[in-house]
Formats: sequence, C-alpha cells, structure tokens
Amino acid sequence: MLRTRQSPETLAAVIPAAKIVTVKENTQTESVTPDQLNAYCQKLFKFKVIRVLRFRSWNARRRFTKNRKHIKNIQRPTLPDGTKLIKFPILAASGEGNTNPRARKEWIMNPNGKSFVCILHEYVQHALKTQPTYEFKELQNAATPYSAIVSVNNLKYGTGYGTSKKQAKSEAARETLEILIPDVKDKITGNKDTKGATAKKGQSDLSVFDDIRIEDPRVTEFCNKTTEPSPNAILLTCLQRNYGSDVQISQEINRTANNKNEFTMTVGKHTAKVVCKNKREGKQLASQAILQILHPHIQTWGSLLRLYGNNSIKTFKEKKLEEQEITVLQSKAAVNQPNYAILEKLKMEMLKLSAKQESVLTMGTFVPPNDVDLPTSSGSNLNNVEL
Repeated sequence: MLRTRQSPETLAAVIPAAKIVTVKENTQTESVTPDQLNAYCQKLFKFKVIRVLRFRSWNARRRFTKNRKHIKNIQRPTLPDGTKLIKFPILAASGEGNTNPRARKEWIMNPNGKSFVCILHEYVQHALKTQPTYEFKELQNAATPYSAIVSVNNLKYGTGYGTSKKQAKSEAARETLEILIPDVKDKITGNKDTKGATAKKGQSDLSVFDDIRIEDPRVTEFCNKTTEPSPNAILLTCLQRNYGSDVQISQEINRTANNKNEFTMTVGKHTAKVVCKNKREGKQLASQAILQILHPHIQTWGSLLRLYGNNSIKTFKEKKLEEQEITVLQSKAAVNQPNYAILEKLKMEMLKLSAKQESVLTMGTFVPPNDVDLPTSSGSNLNNVEL
C-alpha cells in the first residue's frame, strides 16, 4: 500500500497551527487592564471619590490639624455682644439619686426675644419641675380693669394689673421673675423709666449670619440659640407678606432604599427634596431649600433675617407699648378741661405722618412726546417672589 506525501497547505488545514508567545505577550492579550476593569465596574456600581491627605511626617499632620481647628473656631458663630444668659440649677426628680456624677445639673437659658411669661414658664418647668398658674380678677378701675396673680406650688408670688388680661398676665410674670431671680430686675428688665427707650434701641446683631449659607444645615441650631425665627417661620412670613394666606404648602416624608428619610415640600410650582433624620429636621431643611429657590440673588442667611426676621417688622411688644402710652395719657385728664397730654401726643403723631408723606412725594407726571408710543402693559414683574 503506497502512501502519498501531503503538501504543507493540506497539513495546515488538518492540523491546527501552533503559536509561540512569551509570558508578557500572553498577559497583555488575556488579562484586563486597570482602566478596563474600572470602566466595567462603573457600569455595575456607584463610585464615591474620597480625598485622602498624605503627610510626610507627624509634625506636618499636627500643624495641619491645628490650623484647621483654628479656622473652624474663628468661623464659629457666637452670640451678639451684650447678650445675657440665665443659669440656674436643676432639681433632681423624685426617686432619683446622685448615682451619675456626670448628669447635667445646670440649665442655661437665653431670654433675648422672649416674653416674661415665656421666661417664667421655662424657668419654673426646668428649675422647679412644675408649672405656674394664673388667677384673673376684674377690678372696678377704668384704667386697669384686670388683675392677675401667679401661683407656683400653691404659693402666690407676683401680681400684675393692666388694660387686658394679657397685659396683666405679663406684669404678674415680670414681678414673679423679680422675686424668683433678683438679678432679672437690674440686668434684664431694667428700670421702668428706660423701658421704652430700651425697646426701641434693642436690635440684635445679624452680622454673625452673614457668613452662613441659606442651605447650611446648622441654621436651625444657630437660630434657636440666638432666638431668631426658624427657617420654616421665615418661609411662612415670606409667603404671607407677598401672597397672603392663599399659598398652599404640601409636605410628605418617605422612606428611601437605604433606610433614610426623604422629606418633600412643595410651595406653588417649586419643590424641594432633602434627606433628613426625622420630620422636624426635614421641615426646616426643605424650608431653607425653598427660600433659596425663591431668592436666588441672596446667598447668606443674614440677608433673609434682615428681610423677614424679628427686626424687619415692628414687634407686638412695641405696638403694645405705644397703646399703653395712650392709655396712660387718658388718666391725666382734668375735670371739665382739655386733655393737653392727649393733644400733644396727637400733634407728635401728625408730625410723624406728615414727614412720612413728604418723604415719598412724587416728582411729577411724565408726559411723553407725541411721536413716542408707550406700551399698554407694564413690562416689569411687580411680585417680590415668583411662585
């Protein structure tokens, strides 16, 4: 039997060709590069870039840490100058011993911007673990027809008189505070003669908020410490001042996939979503986001406080003082004679009104030329806030 010799082309078709490669070539062709692996993983996972600082020595790290702490302490907001705090010990509840030596034994309260009734309630609740009660009576006195007596633990303290129950309650709370905390009379309430001047002069320093962004998560904490309105209260004041009570605010809180709370607030056509710990925190953070949307030209919280804060409008206390001044003047009238005190007060108010009207006098009427066509409608948006 004869065997024929096959050609190389026939052998190559039958037997697979062998190829010799080095280890380096095999690694380059069969392995995945770091860039290819990163691109593939980015399609499957969400990456978070973390910045890590590296130092050559421990001294360099220590200097950097000290410098960062120093900058943080400088930028930390503080209370305005002249702020007075009330510090008092807290009584232990019944049945509690001194087993925990690190338990809080003092309470610090900022009375700035709070009424006497509010200060008294907060002091009695924390220091004495009880609540004050009020007893009102109607008197046969035309100037001060109401009286109020404060009782704490069935003991009567201060008594106040006024033209209304609210005024009598405030006076009784003030006298009770002067009894329970003697320093209140000299350091907080002041003398009765300078009470009106102090009320007109007192304006808090808002420059501490000029370095804080509107959406800063620390805004709520700083507002509570400085007795300024919360972000939600600022939002309500903004909407009421510009659109009255017609604007509806919808709020909703949902649970996200990573077990976090997502708070959604909708005001008009604007919607804000924030991640929060609870509903109370989400309400304040969402209000800050809505305020930033409504005021894109404002960057700091201090500017918003100047627009809608405590100093932007005349407080109820100042209005009440003006009403009380007129009520006191009525008692100075003599029998069958003109009340010159009331007439003098009326003269002063008329002069104030005249000066206010003169400050806004018009410059005249603009008459356009005959060859100029004026638009039929105004091209400016007169709304302060766009909803």
